[in-house]
Amino acid sequence: MNVEITSRHYDASPRVRNYVNDEMQKLDKFDHLITSCKVILEKSKEGEMTEITIHVSGKDLVCSEFSDDIIKSIDLAVDNMERQLKKFKEKRYSH
Repeated sequence: MNVEITSRHYDASPRVRNYVNDEMQKLDKFDHLITSCKVILEKSKEGEMTEITIHVSGKDLVCSEFSDDIIKSIDLAVDNMERQLKKFKEKRYSH
């Protein structure tokens, strides 16, 4: 899966970028559904946010998680996206 990573208001370290790619591999079981994937990492005074946008056939799934640590927000966002993909897959293939 090709993951496009954007960092706002700072330069994400290679370690963080590799971590994002590794975490996104958890979503590989849904690879047949996913057409594109974008991850936005953002730093602000309040904390750090991770936003994941995944395009599946005819629909965009978006999740955004905010915490005091970028790794924590990546984990939360990937878990959230995994739930959304499972739900989408169940609705699509349930009948």
